[in-house]
Amino acid sequence: MALERFKELFWDAFHRPNLGSSRIFETWGNLEPTNDLLSGPLFSIYENGNCDYIFLKQEEHFQSITSPDDLMDWFQDLLKHYAEGLQDATPPVSEEETRDLQLLDYQLDIKAELCEIAYEICIERLSTN
Repeated sequence: MALERFKELFWDAFHRPNLGSSRIFETWGNLEPTNDLLSGPLFSIYENGNCDYIFLKQEEHFQSITSPDDLMDWFQDLLKHYAEGLQDATPPVSEEETRDLQLLDYQLDIKAELCEIAYEICIERLSTN
């Protein structure tokens, strides 16, 4: 059930947004490295139903992750960084920027929900292995 919900939400969080304002487009571009880090394990869940590869410590940015709790802390740090990047783009100076920021805020909310579901999936997988 959690995986179905996850798959329903995934592309809302990670599709390339249609941004109309150059300033918010630049903000989005600056946040892409954070977005890329988040999307790796989440896309693995979308494709494979798990993100077990992160616990193998083969990639440098996963070295400190040894449990689902560590993974959630890592997710939370990335989400916080992303939110701070959006906050740096406020206040919007036009209706177009307001719409663009609302879209990116919405995507951030969906990313956070995906991270919660990912955490649940990891806990469930570890308890059955």
